[in-house]
Amino acid sequence: MGISLKAMWNYKCPRCRQGDLFVKPFTLSKPLAMNHSCHHCNLLFEPEPGYYYGAMFLSYIVFSLIMLPFALLLNFYFKLSVDMTMLIVILVSAVGFFRILRGARSLWIHIMVRYKAE
Repeated sequence: MGISLKAMWNYKCPRCRQGDLFVKPFTLSKPLAMNHSCHHCNLLFEPEPGYYYGAMFLSYIVFSLIMLPFALLLNFYFKLSVDMTMLIVILVSAVGFFRILRGARSLWIHIMVRYKAE
């Protein structure tokens, strides 16, 4: 079985799809606070230092693929000025920042770890 987009989107463990990747509740002071391991299957969520280094590149790619067409649409279709387009892009980016950041980590571990049905 491949990557489950539902499990990835909901930040679930990639091996069992039961445990939570991130500590709940979400806090702004620690947006990337992850559980040490899955409470269901004991998968270590950070097996080595720097494990999520590749997630940084994923977040950049995903964020760029979302924001560039959005900015172009605002600028060329809606005829907004460059300043107004940048203001809107920055505001939308601020709102979606943590979702993209956490989503990239979730995607990274889902790419690296295979699902094992019990």
